Amino acid sequence: MYRRQRKLILCLFAVLLCVPQLRAQRAGRNQLEFGLQGGMMYYVGDANPKMFQNIREAYGAEMSYLFNQRWSVMLQGTAGRIAGRTPTEQGLPDPNGEMWTNYMVSIDAVARFNFLPFGINDKYDLRIKPYTPYIFAGIGMTMHQQFKQFAAYIPVGIGFRWVCTEHLGMFLAWQNNICFADNLEPDPLYNNIHELNGSNIFNCDVVSTIQFGIVFEFAKEKKICKFCQEKL
Repeated sequence: MYRRQRKLILCLFAVLLCVPQLRAQRAGRNQLEFGLQGGMMYYVGDANPKMFQNIREAYGAEMSYLFNQRWSVMLQGTAGRIAGRTPTEQGLPDPNGEMWTNYMVSIDAVARFNFLPFGINDKYDLRIKPYTPYIFAGIGMTMHQQFKQFAAYIPVGIGFRWVCTEHLGMFLAWQNNICFADNLEPDPLYNNIHELNGSNIFNCDVVSTIQFGIVFEFAKEKKICKFCQEKL
């Protein structure tokens, strides 16, 4: 009799331990994310040899698929302007020259990795954080010079993101697009004046953006029954 009571008590205790896990599973995790962003754009190249010179506006939108709390993929579109001074006859930026601008539209796909397990606070899993730094990298294509010129690039960057509610979050990201081109300037004096393009693979223009964004998460993943391992 005593053994039966002890087994019954142990079974009830095991069920009570499973209840919090089932409740946590009901909360689910959003799998899709849509966001809008805005900030600034600049480039480093023949006209701007240093970072943060002649900054202009930038804006864009992104769509992401969240595999889990660390990994996701993002498709992003960004538009903005780069600017610089007209060159001298030697192909160097003239500090007294007129200012030019070049409008650019870029599309890239990147993989994103969160350094911390990211999501809504879960009192049953203290590892999950509502904030995290992250890094990303991928491939992309930009159009410029009134959409007459194209250039492939490698986007790399770092950022910081945090959640406000179950569906709303924000982020701040610094992205650097390493272009396989040296012709982002509209003036031909800047482009291959010494005929070194092709002999130096590191002779690339780099377009950078620093943007703040707001994201909306949706499409909750289906719940998984802990006992039958089937999606509900």
